[in-house]
This record gives sequence, structure tokens and C-alpha cells, in this order.
Amino acid sequence: MRITLILDYSGLTYYGNIPNTPFPPDPRIEEFRYIEDSDLDLLDEDFIDSINETCDVALDRNDVDYFDKAKCIKLKLWLENHLTEDAHPRLKDIYDTMLRYAQKAIELETGIVIEL
Repeated sequence: MRITLILDYSGLTYYGNIPNTPFPPDPRIEEFRYIEDSDLDLLDEDFIDSINETCDVALDRNDVDYFDKAKCIKLKLWLENHLTEDAHPRLKDIYDTMLRYAQKAIELETGIVIEL
């Protein structure tokens, strides 16, 4: 899993509407990598269908999608509500990072790329 906050779009290329983000270190991005494949089952159950519906994206396993500012606002609200409920503890770091990245993308008027 790779979650990439875009700090600056300059010089980025695109695959359709999805920015091709460079690998760190690069001053245009901030990146969070999460390796526990076993947690992908939890994300399937807890996150994927709900966030696809909420943010109008088509994220799935072994897939990538882009959350622009408008989608980051929806993602942020979903995460804030979900984190007050009983989110699985193993997903807390992922959700906290997504929330922080969504907030920063909203401030910068950029976006985030999530790759499962």
C-alpha cells in the first residue's frame, strides 16, 4: 500500500486523471508505505466499498486512484466519523495518515494518490 500526498504538481505526468507520483525523496510529494498484506483484508471489509461510494472513486486491491481536493474533503469527513467509531486498531495508523494527508491536500489545493 502506498499513500502519496502531492505537495506540488509541477513536472508531474498523468495516467488518465491520476498523477504519476515520483518515488521519494522528492520535494513534490510526501509518502506513506504500509507493507502488511494481511491488513488488506481489513481494508476490503472496512474501507474500500464505503470510500468508493462516499468519494466516487473506483479503488480496489492492486489498484490506484486519485483523490482531488473535493474527494479529499469527502475522505476527511468519512475518516473523522469513522475514527470516532470502532475502527480496527490495525488500521489506525493508515487512517490517521490518510486523514493528515487529506487535510494537507485540502489546504494546499492538491490531492492524494492511494495505491493498494
